[in-house]
Amino acid sequence: MTRTLSLRRLWTIYKRTAVTRDLSKRDLASTQLAFYSGARGVLKVLAYLIDHGDYEELHETIKRHGRQLERMRLRRPRAKNH
Repeated sequence: MTRTLSLRRLWTIYKRTAVTRDLSKRDLASTQLAFYSGARGVLKVLAYLIDHGDYEELHETIKRHGRQLERMRLRRPRAKNH
């Protein structure tokens, strides 16, 4: 069964894997803004590829980044050093 990942779900995965230390609410908000800005940029690139009919490159890009996202999703959070 294939799951569709929303940007909100991707943010949750990103936050769980990338944000390993306690951040202030302000820092977390800045991180989230950067994440969504990056996502918006990726969507613009994909839309550009579609608009210009470069479907082969589009599919390769999706596959490449899909593998990276899957690795991130499967990675377990590291234990904190005490």
